[in-house]
Amino acid sequence: MTKKTSATENTEKTSANKNGTAQQQSSQYNTDKLSRQILALLQENGRRSYTSIARELGVSESAVRSRVSHLEEHEHLRFIAVIDPVHIGYKCWAVLGITVVAGSSPHELALEFSKIPQAIWVSVIGGKFDLMVEVWAESSTELQEFLEEFCYSNKNIASVDTMVGMQIYKWGAPPL
Repeated sequence: MTKKTSATENTEKTSANKNGTAQQQSSQYNTDKLSRQILALLQENGRRSYTSIARELGVSESAVRSRVSHLEEHEHLRFIAVIDPVHIGYKCWAVLGITVVAGSSPHELALEFSKIPQAIWVSVIGGKFDLMVEVWAESSTELQEFLEEFCYSNKNIASVDTMVGMQIYKWGAPPL
C-alpha cells in the first residue's frame, strides 16, 4: 500500500551547534492545492471554523484540521492578532535600512534586533542594505531614543537609513 503525500517538506530552522554558533538548516515546503485553498481562506478570516472551511472546499473537517496542524507544526503558519498600531497609540514608525560594518554578520545583528520589543519586523536582505528593521514607537522622541540606544551606539552598524512612515495605504499578506 502506498501512502499519498500532499506536500514535500524540509523544515528551515536556526539552531545552535555545540559552540553556540547559529546554523541555518535547509528549508522548503511546497503546498498542494488544498493546503493553499485552506491558507487563502484563513488569510481572509483567521478565526473561521474548520467545519466552515471544510464545507466550502468539499472535504472533511478532520482533513482541514490535519492540514492546519501540519502547517503550524512546521512553522509555515502562525495565528496572530493583527492590530492597527496607530489606533492603539503608536504615532511614529520607521523602516530602518541598516548596513553592517565589514566583517560583521547580518544574521547575528538580525538576531539581536529580534529580541527588541519595538522592532516589529526584522529581515536580512540583499541589495543596498544588509538588514531591514521596522520599528513602532509612541512618539518621535521614543524613535530617536531607539536609534540612539540600538543603532548609533552599535559597533556592528556602519550606517542606518531611517525612513519614517507618513501614512499606511495598504497592509496585508500576499494572496495564495
